[in-house]
Formats: sequence, C-alpha cells, structure tokens
Amino acid sequence: MEPDSHTVFSRTKRKSDLTVILRKSWYHLRLSVRHPTRVPTWDAIVLTAASPEQARLYDWQLKRAKRMGRIAPSTITLAVPDPDGQRIGSGAATLNAIHALAQHMEQVVDGDGDGVVTLLGKNHILLLHAGGDSKRVPWANPMGKVFLPLPFLAADNPDGPVPLLFDHILAIASCARQAFKDEGGIFTMTGDVLPCFDASTLILPPDASTIITVPITLDIAANHGVIVASKAEILEESYTVSLVDNLLQKPSVDELVQNQAILDDGRALLDTGIIAVRGTAWGQLVKLACSCQPLISELLKSKKEASN
Repeated sequence: MEPDSHTVFSRTKRKSDLTVILRKSWYHLRLSVRHPTRVPTWDAIVLTAASPEQARLYDWQLKRAKRMGRIAPSTITLAVPDPDGQRIGSGAATLNAIHALAQHMEQVVDGDGDGVVTLLGKNHILLLHAGGDSKRVPWANPMGKVFLPLPFLAADNPDGPVPLLFDHILAIASCARQAFKDEGGIFTMTGDVLPCFDASTLILPPDASTIITVPITLDIAANHGVIVASKAEILEESYTVSLVDNLLQKPSVDELVQNQAILDDGRALLDTGIIAVRGTAWGQLVKLACSCQPLISELLKSKKEASN
C-alpha cells in the first residue's frame, strides 16, 4: 500500500439486519439511476475480465444492466481484459483498466491526453475486479462469478428477473458514491463477494487511498489477506482510521504475532479488497496509470503479477 494509505474498519453492531441494508441500498441505486442530479451516481463503471471473449460478454451484461435501469444512461461502461489474456495481478489490472478508460474517454470527448487526465481526475469511477477463476464453481468461469444469479430479495419483484450478484454489488456500491463528495476518485471492489454493509455511512479521508477492513478471527485470517494497522488511530463514534503498516498474505498465527497484527480483542483485520482513492491521491493514480504500459509490458515478459 502507499505510505499515505489508510484503513477504515467499522465498530458498529454485528447483528445488523442485512435485508434492511440491501433494501435501502437498492432504493438508493434506483434513485441514483433515475435522478442522478439529485442523487449522484458513478461517472464510469469498469470491469476487469480474464480474456477478450469474457470482456465481450461483460460488455453485453453492462448494456443489459443499463436497459434494466440499474446503471444510469449517462454512466460510461467498459470491460477491460487482462492484456494477452495473461494474469498481471490486481494492482496492474487496476492501472490497465484506468488506462483503458482514459483511452476510451479520449475518443469520446475527442480531446488530448492531458485534458483527459484532468477530466478523469474529476470523475467518480466504480471498478470491479471480475476476471478471476472460480475453482469451486468452474462452470461459472465463462460468464464470470459476478454475473451468477443471487436470488436474495427476488420475492420483492416476483415478476422481474432474478437479481445477479452484480446487481446487488451495484446497489451496495451506489451508497458509497456520496463519500467522495466533490473530490474525484475510484472505488474498487471484487466481483466474487457481496459485502453487506451500509456504504452510506462510509467516511473517506480526503486526498488519500483507503482500504476498508473488518475484524475476523485468526482461523479465517489464515486463509486471507490481513492488514496491519498503525497503533496511531483516529477514533470516531462508529469507525477508526489508521495508517497501513503492512499487508500479510495468508499469515500463520506466528506471523500475525511477529507483525503485531492481532487486535486487543484477539482478532485481525481482513483485507476486504474494497479500496477507495480520493482527491489528490486519485489524480496521482490516474497519471501513473496513463504511463503504465512499460510496466505492463515488463510484467508480461517476466510473467509476474503486481497486486494492490
């Protein structure tokens, strides 16, 4: 993570009514699509894909979501495959996706590169990493896990199509848009998990990159990424902001202890894959992405990956 990255984790009650949260998120999504001037929505929604073939399928799904009123007509949608169909890691895929969006916007607005960088720095982007393989559900690989049916709340509209995981993610993410306020930025999520939280309560530090975490037990931490937060904290009523000291991948208990990753209550902070970059930090990321092709080429040659 960048030196100025922060971690934000909730201290709200664990037994929140997930149904209430999802219904509230869906209501907010519909408002943002119908009245984007009153309820701000995303300027662009970008999905990463594993291959050009998968990207074409994702493009079809994005157009479908617009027809169904789940994405505003004014929102730019784009599916970006990993170059040459080779996995380059989530970090490099993020840079590649932002670069592809900048190129797309340059064609749309018929502008020069510097103008597009400035414009993109003022925009609000939702990025979903949706190109991963599904080992547990291999038949879902062609369509992508993000477009699997998830019939939660389907009874609310019995005559409509069964909601997809993608639809629910759009609903949750729609509430996070207001956290950016007047600063441009990007909100990055994974396409294989539905994070059920009230994103309307999200508070983002200005001009910084932020990773959203959640406390988990150590047995779960052993199979996931874990954030090591600085001991210096900014405490508020329902959340805590700390600088990120380290990121551990599938750590053992000994590694957690050695890296001081265990909280006072015996848990650790899960890397949820939800990252927000706002203001000045977003502008710097856009500039980096627009000059990232040599880095991408080097990763392709070395067959290495760069993660967030």
